[in-house]
Amino acid sequence: MENSHPINRSQFLRIGMTVASGMLLPGSLNAFSREHSNKAVHPLHTFVQPPMLEANNGLLDMTLTATYWDTKLSGADLKQQYPVSLRAYAYDAYGPNHVGPTLVVNGGDQLRIKLVNNLPVNPPFPAFRDPANYMKPNTTNLHVHGLHVYPGIYADKHPLEYGDFVVDPNSGGVKPDGDSRQYAYKIPKNHPAGPFYYHPQYHGSSALQSASLMSGAIMVRGPVDNLPEMDQAKELIFLFQASYFATKSNRSNYVVSDGLLEKFAQIANYPTGHGTNKDNHGVVDIQPVLINGVRQPTIVMESGEVQRWRFINTQVFNYLNLSLDEHIFHQYTIDGWGSSNYQDYPDGRQKNGKCILLAAGNRSSVLIRAGATGTYFLRSLPFKIAQGKKTVTLPEHILAKIVVIDSKKIMRLPPTPLPVSSFLKPITDQEFARAGGRKRSIIFNLIGNDILDLSRNDPSLIEAAIDQSASIALALKESAKKAIAAVKESLSELTGKPIEGSQYFPPFVFPTYDYQLQPANSIIQNVILDAIEEWTIFNSNSIAHAFHIHVNPMYIIKVNGFPIDPYWCDTLALPAGGTQEMPTSVTFRMRFADFIGPYILHSQMLTYADLGMVQRVTVLPK
Repeated sequence: MENSHPINRSQFLRIGMTVASGMLLPGSLNAFSREHSNKAVHPLHTFVQPPMLEANNGLLDMTLTATYWDTKLSGADLKQQYPVSLRAYAYDAYGPNHVGPTLVVNGGDQLRIKLVNNLPVNPPFPAFRDPANYMKPNTTNLHVHGLHVYPGIYADKHPLEYGDFVVDPNSGGVKPDGDSRQYAYKIPKNHPAGPFYYHPQYHGSSALQSASLMSGAIMVRGPVDNLPEMDQAKELIFLFQASYFATKSNRSNYVVSDGLLEKFAQIANYPTGHGTNKDNHGVVDIQPVLINGVRQPTIVMESGEVQRWRFINTQVFNYLNLSLDEHIFHQYTIDGWGSSNYQDYPDGRQKNGKCILLAAGNRSSVLIRAGATGTYFLRSLPFKIAQGKKTVTLPEHILAKIVVIDSKKIMRLPPTPLPVSSFLKPITDQEFARAGGRKRSIIFNLIGNDILDLSRNDPSLIEAAIDQSASIALALKESAKKAIAAVKESLSELTGKPIEGSQYFPPFVFPTYDYQLQPANSIIQNVILDAIEEWTIFNSNSIAHAFHIHVNPMYIIKVNGFPIDPYWCDTLALPAGGTQEMPTSVTFRMRFADFIGPYILHSQMLTYADLGMVQRVTVLPK
């Protein structure tokens, strides 16, 4: 029997969340540490790099196809493989894979993507269902996450061409069974260099599709990539994925066959996932994390070697808290936005150590110099995703194994200051004042089930007994009615005369839905082109919401009202522990530069966005 969590419409956001349960991680994976060995071994490099497509003569033109793909994915136990049939991307003449191809462009290039939707037609829905709120799981579109590009439609093109346009009406989108759309992105010449990515953003289905295998990296190159030391450093691209699908071990699959993801409730009712490290101390299960489709790959490095790693958290809900045993991450981009100096993150297990925190949708670029020979582990260390009446902690998770082999190699980090695009010029108090000093506030507030009241996720024994008794009584009553009708039908056949009540009609049950979806344009923020504004995002909930705004990056200046060293990003972890009486907050400034048109701000925890944690932003001409 499916659980039903009706949500009442209110303010900006409504959501009910149930904490997940599922498989336990074997204890042997909970205490990895550095290993030393003098034996002559030849470790196997199992890290899989996504295919890479690079622009040529200022143009990258390719076809991306959404389709189902039958494959196998690893679970919490590395030895266990699950047959799945999930939505994935194929490209050009190549079939689908665990990730889409990496698209490499430079400032000034044009990126053209023809999106073809070969997913099957959407399931039918009852006529009395409000079509504005109906989720179409196989209708799609495309968002280039973080890119500073035109968000509208090129109406002068025939057929139409689209920029980063995601405000499709319920009747629109790229429809299944063969529909297509041509996207065209003109990358500004001064676009900052860094990692970005693409994923679906059709309202109501973005979580289902992104929690399958529908995402891929975009790399924007710039002067920082041309530095000799940077060019010599091997580049590895990490798309961290958590694919949700039904298995026999899940608490509820909502009548979905094993290996499939077809019901929104599969994610929304168990947003952290089914799989690893549940205990009784506020630590929840999480969906096992894959890197480019591989669970816990091995990376082989030479001692003294420098590599550059691009981290992209494509998960639809969970955070990553990244640390590498006995090594230092030298971070030089937050999301796709560079800095002139490194921000160093040593092994986070050390006392007072810091980790690279990636909310869903966050990215990071780091340089890593391999140390002494041995085996080390890339970890996501525990993170308190919610705190308040109850604390909810995401557990430690082993993501990859790094084997360092002996070498005489000596490589250096690129010297600072690193080149940074003029686009990232700080927004000073003077510039903000000259622009008029306009300020706005956005409130993130969960309306519905109390996320931290875990007792609400399971009925009491008394409630369960009452429900079961009522179900049994109803079944007995209907069984008796069916038997009586069968007897009357037999008598009618013997006598040749109709008898009232000789036909059995089962009771009509109105279909129930797990959630009601709020339209994506219920609130609109209108802004004038070239405006500079200061926005404060208030978090009224205990959970650490993830905030993302399209097209323009944010210049972060305050956390909880206190000034910080400013930095640029486009996806933001809001502090946990907020209440309606005392919300937490983050304040940023933004230049609404270059482009007019409609786009959105929303929760990058995409289940929340699909439910209505989304507003429209419309930039108007002067």
